[in-house]
Amino acid sequence: MRRPGVRLRVAGAFALAMAVLLTVAGFAIRAGLRDEITGATDETLETRATAVARLLVDRGRPLPGLTDGLDDPGETFTQVIGPGGEVVISSPGLPRGPLLDAARRDEATEGMTIRLPVPVEPDEGDEDVDRDALEETVEEPFESDRARVIARTVEAGGTTYAVITGATLEDREDAVRALDRVLLIALPLSLLGATLAGWFALVAALRPVERMRRRAARISDRSFSERLPVPGTNDEIARLGHTLNEMLDRLERALEAERAFAADASHELRTPLAVLRGELELALRRERPPEELRAALEAALAETLRLSALADDLLLMARSDAGQLELRREWIDAQEELEAVAARLGPLAGDRPLAVEAAPGIRFSGDAARIGQAVGNLVENALRHGAGPVVLGSAQENGTVALTVADRGPGVDPAFARRAFERFSRPDAARTGDGSGLGLAIVRAVAVAHGGEARLEPREGGGTVASLIVPSSPPS
Repeated sequence: MRRPGVRLRVAGAFALAMAVLLTVAGFAIRAGLRDEITGATDETLETRATAVARLLVDRGRPLPGLTDGLDDPGETFTQVIGPGGEVVISSPGLPRGPLLDAARRDEATEGMTIRLPVPVEPDEGDEDVDRDALEETVEEPFESDRARVIARTVEAGGTTYAVITGATLEDREDAVRALDRVLLIALPLSLLGATLAGWFALVAALRPVERMRRRAARISDRSFSERLPVPGTNDEIARLGHTLNEMLDRLERALEAERAFAADASHELRTPLAVLRGELELALRRERPPEELRAALEAALAETLRLSALADDLLLMARSDAGQLELRREWIDAQEELEAVAARLGPLAGDRPLAVEAAPGIRFSGDAARIGQAVGNLVENALRHGAGPVVLGSAQENGTVALTVADRGPGVDPAFARRAFERFSRPDAARTGDGSGLGLAIVRAVAVAHGGEARLEPREGGGTVASLIVPSSPPS
C-alpha cells in the first residue's frame, strides 16, 4: 500500500488534534455553563430563604400566605418545617412530608441537588387530608423532578423552624440542551473550517518545496549549473533551499574537478603510451642490430616505469578521495626520516647540495612510508623547479611537527601557491620542468590523512619553503 503524502498525514494529524481540542472545549463549556447556572440558582435561593426567614421573624410564627408571591408555580417552591419535623408551610406540588430530614438539612446549607418525590393520592377514608391542596398539587406538577435546594434555620417567636427553598433544574437543563444543539452544529463546522484552513496553509507552505522538487528533477550532469528556487521568506524552507544550493555548488565543483582529473590523467597517460608505442613500432619495423634494440627496450622500460608510477599515484589519490588511505602508524624520528630521504634522493640531486638541518629529538606518530613519500615529493619538486642548495629541516610547535624543504631560486608565485597542491597543477614559466603534476597533490593527501596540512610559501631572501605539517600525537 502506498503511504499517504506529507500533506495528508499532517492534515490528518491536525484534524485529529483539533477534534480532541474542540471536544474537550465543548465539554468544558458545557460543564462551565452548568456550574454558572447552578451558582446563580444558589444565590437566588439564598435570597429567597433570607426573605422567608425575615417574614417568619417579623410575624412571629408561620401564618397562611407567608410565601405568597415568592414562588413561581411549577418551578420554585418553599417548605417550612416545625421543630417536631412537621410541615407547617409547603408550596403547591410538594409532598405532604418534609423534603429533607434533619441530617440532609445540615448538608443543604450550601446547596444540594435532590430528586423531588412524586405526590401520592390519599385513600378515600383519609379524613385529615386537605383535598383542595391535593388537587392543586396534582394539577400543577413541577416541570422537573430534579431540584436545587438550600436549607436555613431560623428562630421565630421562641420556636426554631427549618426553611427550605428550592427551584427545579428545568431552566438549567433547557440551557444545557440548547448549548448541546449549538455545539453539535458549531463544533463540526469549526473542525471542518480549521482543517480546511490548515490544509490550505500547509499547501501554501509546501508549494516552495514542490517548486524545488521539480527543479531538482531537471538537474543532471549536463545542467548542473542550475540551482533550486529559494523563497524570500527566510524561514526553514528558505534555509533548506540555501543549504541544498550550497551542496549543489560543492557537487558541481567536485564534478568539475573529477572531469579535469580525468582529462589531465588521460593527457598524462597518453604521452608515455605514445612514446612506448613509437619505440616498439620502431624496433619492429625492420631488422636492427642488438644495440638499437636494447636502447629501444630501455626507452620502453623507462616509459613503462613512468606509467607504473603514474598509476600508483592515481591509485593513491583515488584512495585519498574515498577516505581509504590506510596508515600504519609508528613513532618516527624526524631527523632520521629526513636523513633517509636525503640519502635516497642524493643521486637525483647531482652536484647540488642536499643537506639536513633538523632539530634532534623530535618524534611524531605517522606512517613512515607515506611520510617518506611525501617528503621525497617535496625534495623532487625543489630539485626540479628550484635552484641552489636544498635544505631539509624540522620544527615542533603547539603539538605539531613541521617537516620543511627549502630551496633557493625565483620563488613561488603567490597565485600558483594557492593551487599548487591541486592535481596536475603546473607552475608558471619561471619554474618550468617535467612531472605528472601529482607530486604536491600526494603531499597534501598524506598530510590530510595524518590530520595535518601542506603549505608552499616564499622563503626570505629568495626561494621557496614547502612544509608538511602533521600532529605530533595520533588522534584520540
